[in-house]
Amino acid sequence: MTTPQHPDDFLRLLRMRSAAEDGIFRVDEERLAVFDPEAARRISAANWHRFVMHDRLVDMVRRRRSPEVRWSQVRSAWLTQLHALATPEQHGRLIERMAQIMDARLGRDVDLTMLSQDVAVRSLLPLALSGLTTGEADLVRRDLEMKLLRLVSPDPGSTWHHLRFVAVQIRSGLVVRRVLRQRARGRRGREPDLADPIVDLLPALGMDRALDVVTAVLTAIGGPPGTAAASVLYEFARRPEWQRRLADELGAVDPVAFRTAPPDAAPVTHRFVKEVLRLWSPPLLLVRRSTVPFDLGKTRLAPGDWYLLSPHMIHRDDRVWKRPDLFDPDRFLPGAPHGPADRTCYVPFGWAPKKCIGANIAIVQLMALCHLLCTRYRLTVHRPDEVTMALRFAPVPENFRGELAFR
Repeated sequence: MTTPQHPDDFLRLLRMRSAAEDGIFRVDEERLAVFDPEAARRISAANWHRFVMHDRLVDMVRRRRSPEVRWSQVRSAWLTQLHALATPEQHGRLIERMAQIMDARLGRDVDLTMLSQDVAVRSLLPLALSGLTTGEADLVRRDLEMKLLRLVSPDPGSTWHHLRFVAVQIRSGLVVRRVLRQRARGRRGREPDLADPIVDLLPALGMDRALDVVTAVLTAIGGPPGTAAASVLYEFARRPEWQRRLADELGAVDPVAFRTAPPDAAPVTHRFVKEVLRLWSPPLLLVRRSTVPFDLGKTRLAPGDWYLLSPHMIHRDDRVWKRPDLFDPDRFLPGAPHGPADRTCYVPFGWAPKKCIGANIAIVQLMALCHLLCTRYRLTVHRPDEVTMALRFAPVPENFRGELAFR
């Protein structure tokens, strides 16, 4: 579970982190901050080991127990499907969808943060849930957009807005149920997406838990990918020297090689994306509940205790990164003296074995965004001196407006 934070709350955590010797401290009586890299890795692994899908409230009310299904089983099914989707053809389709969305905004004064969100969500949706009618796709996207606005906006909105949000959530959930049910009964074709493996797990999961699983995938593409894309645009606009380096590399890269394995074909661009994710990892905080007792030396976590994790804090820790506030993608070169102390200190997608399943496709998408910016479009940022990075549920560029034009 992620939680949005008021900027002042996160700044208070930053001050508390600076005063703590080892990155482990009590935020309040209920929550423990675990911002030490090694402790975060160990506690994540320990809690994941026994993580299972729980019965829904309606099941408990009816005293109806479902078969136990571990999240690792669901994750394994997703990873198998993602491996099948990691092809040059699928990468090419992803890039084409991104370009179509950006082409439609050419020559307009646009909010670049919201454009990044739109590009991320619309291009990734077919990988999460495809084969939708136009009406179904519009409803699912509207649900994701409303969830995002609730995260990035400091204004909670009116009661009427909240009721509309709930109504859209319910209708979007009905779409997911219908798709799963019709695929299971052969009334709708099977699709190469992340919802499809769940069809095979329906007998064990039941429809309610299957809905939770697919909704988790949809929610995952509705926030962090777009804020990460906005952060790439933000740093790209601020770093003319890196614009030139990326343009030199991407202008000469073989398109087939790029679609096949972007990190190998464009290593400079890969380092640029990795550094953006180090500085501006979404989300800022992860809130977890311990399922097992855990000894952290000075303190212990009992089952049911809440704790906080933060890739952002670990990536800014000067105990493990030299000059952590400096933007320098070359710190990821082999043997760079200012690189990470070890790989457990770079966790933009979380910790194994619970690391985000979409990590590889996220890198492909962000590198594809750089490729489009360097080979297809020219980005102009309006009033660049007014652009700031706000710390909300994730780092979010504000006052970030501009215009795209063909090169």
